[in-house]
Amino acid sequence: MKKSSLLRNALWNSLLVTLISICSFSCSLKKFGAKTSAEVLYESSEILDKEPDVDLAERSLIGSLKLLEGLYLQNPGDKKVLTLLVKSYAGYAYGFTENELLRHKNESPEYQTALLRAQRFYTRAKDYGLELLSKNNAFAKAKDLESYQNALQQFGKQDLEALFWTAFAWGNYLNYHKDSITALADIPRIEALMQRVMELDENYYYGGAHLFFGVMNSSRPKALGGNPEKALEHFNQARQISENKNLMVSVAEAQFYAVQIQDKKLFRQLLNEVNNQEADILPEQRLMNELAKIRSQLLLKKESTYFN
Repeated sequence: MKKSSLLRNALWNSLLVTLISICSFSCSLKKFGAKTSAEVLYESSEILDKEPDVDLAERSLIGSLKLLEGLYLQNPGDKKVLTLLVKSYAGYAYGFTENELLRHKNESPEYQTALLRAQRFYTRAKDYGLELLSKNNAFAKAKDLESYQNALQQFGKQDLEALFWTAFAWGNYLNYHKDSITALADIPRIEALMQRVMELDENYYYGGAHLFFGVMNSSRPKALGGNPEKALEHFNQARQISENKNLMVSVAEAQFYAVQIQDKKLFRQLLNEVNNQEADILPEQRLMNELAKIRSQLLLKKESTYFN
């Protein structure tokens, strides 16, 4: 081979190595940037929980959703990104979209628009949550209920956040798909998921598992597994754990339990107590309490739609 050809080949190989190195560095840099952004967003989520301005919080949260999905595309294996996606989509649907549903109850087409958003957001949250938990091979491979329950035993306290928010998203997804046989068939799995949270720490997220089971047992008729007596026990336990500072407990008890047993007096009592309480009674969850107070007012305005 001529020297000129050897030189050209050497130069080409050198250029190729350089290009590969640049591409590899660029990809690594993107992943590093995505990871750093995820860390910042994860830490700043606590600031949002303390936000007293509901409108500002909503704009901030809705704006972060697509950013999180962009980070997910850059690094789909990042557990913190998946956790934030579950929490953000489920939290937005629960705190804001469900309030819109109440505001426009029995008013189409605004109600239908809010309903579709709630269904869409809870579906995304559920799917991201199951993807997160499926990082555990036993969970991913579980087919029947027994193997699923056994797989859940592999999760420990370090997994509480993932377990809780996935169960929360999945349970609320169910509330908006009660006409789906497939969704109803998943009830044992949803309850097993939140039961694992209870086993690990029933105090987690201000007794959030108890609040969850309070709603689950009072939002379904007895024919589908509803149990108002158990619901009341869970609501009381959630109230005790949060020292009556999580106002969403009383709101949920009024919205589901009081309505199920058709106790209008209790309905009004619980919601008026929320209205008379200060949202900053739980500073680290100020936003949740602000949203609870808005919901209590909406429920009182729509009272006639809940009672015969």
